[in-house]
Amino acid sequence: MQLTNEQLMEIIRYAYVEKMSSRKIQAVTGISKSAVNRFLSRKTYKEFWETYDEKPHAGVNIDPPEQRRSTLPKGRYVFTSAQNNSYVHLGFLNSLKHFLKQKDAELIVGTNLYNKNGYQNLGKDPSIQEDERVWFDPHIKDYIKDEQSQVADNLLWLGELNMSPTKVNPFSGFYNYTKLESGIIPHNKVNLESLPVHKKDPAKFLYTTGSITRPNFIQKIAGQKAEWHHIIGALYVEVDEDGDWFARQLQAESSTGNFYDLEYYYTPNGIENHIGKSVEAINWGDLHFEKIDKQVAENAFGVKVHNNPMMTTFSKIENNGNMLDTLRPRYQFCHDTADFTTRNHHNIKDPHFRFEMFAKNYDSVRNSLTECSNGLNAMCRDFSETVVVQSNHDVALERWLKSADYRLDPPNAVFFLERQLAAYKAIESGDTDYNIFGDTMTTLTPQLKDQKITFLGTDESFRLFDEHTGIECGYHGDLGINGSRGTANAYTKIGIRVNIGHSHSAKIKDGVYQAGVSGLLDMGYNKGASSWSHSHIITYRNGKRCIVTMKNGKWRA
Repeated sequence: MQLTNEQLMEIIRYAYVEKMSSRKIQAVTGISKSAVNRFLSRKTYKEFWETYDEKPHAGVNIDPPEQRRSTLPKGRYVFTSAQNNSYVHLGFLNSLKHFLKQKDAELIVGTNLYNKNGYQNLGKDPSIQEDERVWFDPHIKDYIKDEQSQVADNLLWLGELNMSPTKVNPFSGFYNYTKLESGIIPHNKVNLESLPVHKKDPAKFLYTTGSITRPNFIQKIAGQKAEWHHIIGALYVEVDEDGDWFARQLQAESSTGNFYDLEYYYTPNGIENHIGKSVEAINWGDLHFEKIDKQVAENAFGVKVHNNPMMTTFSKIENNGNMLDTLRPRYQFCHDTADFTTRNHHNIKDPHFRFEMFAKNYDSVRNSLTECSNGLNAMCRDFSETVVVQSNHDVALERWLKSADYRLDPPNAVFFLERQLAAYKAIESGDTDYNIFGDTMTTLTPQLKDQKITFLGTDESFRLFDEHTGIECGYHGDLGINGSRGTANAYTKIGIRVNIGHSHSAKIKDGVYQAGVSGLLDMGYNKGASSWSHSHIITYRNGKRCIVTMKNGKWRA
């Protein structure tokens, strides 16, 4: 008896969707078990199967991704992506092999199936990948893992996703795909976004990996844009004995495949020890010294926090494995050095907050800013120039001088008048470069005058490397384009790579890197869900960058 197409489709549905045995299919359909088995093994109705494989058809997987998820052994992993019909960057692969051996790490590659002969993506169905027209470079075939996997607690590898390499925003549509867990998406861009969660939950991130294959795109608009943003790179993940995981980007030089990771430089020929000379700069997450996180202060930039009844003080720590003394950057950039807690714009009109500060004897602007200057002095190092970027919380001092009435603020009247007089004298003398915040810091802690420290003014540029192709570090991130509010998306339009702060939420988007915060993750005025994290930007000597996120005071495993 010749079966109809409708009957054949029913057999497929019963077998793969309903997961029925051939015996049960026989009972339901009346078709013999042997006929069912021969059909499902593709020994009969070959013309049907050829047509079936060429056309879209009903899905056969009804299990949600978490039920199909595998679990990776606890360890260290390098995740990257590969495009079909594209050659591997052998320099990067060979450099990675030295990295993998040193770290005792495993390489995992996710695929992006891209049809250069048409306008759509190919699927990840195994039958498609077995098509002789679709191939992957044999150098990486053993590393391919196109399935979802649990990498660590709250971290997923989303290898099942087949995302177009021309997609402008790889995260679009996937913000809640992983629920409360962070996710790694195989894609040729290098993007990162910190997503909002309840403040009691761990920070949640989405990452893309970069690619191990060379760019290979249709030379039309979508392909040409994708080629511009194509990054030879990977994401390294390590898990420590406490189960905390740490991820950072590995970005290769496109000409050689060489790359930095912290203190070391990896090449196809081996590993070079660049301790103390690998890092050009670190952009710290916004400091907010009056509300600094103690563990971050100690383990990021080597500063000990001493809580005293009237005023917190700070001292230098060395040789505790902190980021600053380990990586020894030429420059360190400080954003929102002050929180300006006592007269902060977030709560200056809140009478309950003002009374709380009064009741705690924490109502002195002088003491509050002395904490900041003392903290700055403790983090200064001879090997690094400290650059204080003008930021909205620091500018709050100037705003206070312009708007407050000292007669109604007895605890701060004398300090207000001292600072106001300094500002007026600068105006009178025509000193247009006068920086009220910088002058206040060096006045309150005179030792800062002997440090390698620079205070930037409004719109003052500080560019790493080349003037035209370098990285601009003079923006805080609060001021946008043409007077608008600043966002990372807005800074992608200015035509040069940028490192910013301000939002307290780590982000990488099209050449813009945004740091997180070094202060407390709950400062009292940030209500509701939060995307804040203790994240810092590392810029290497070759201009490549990564973001390091701290957990429980640790910055790496």
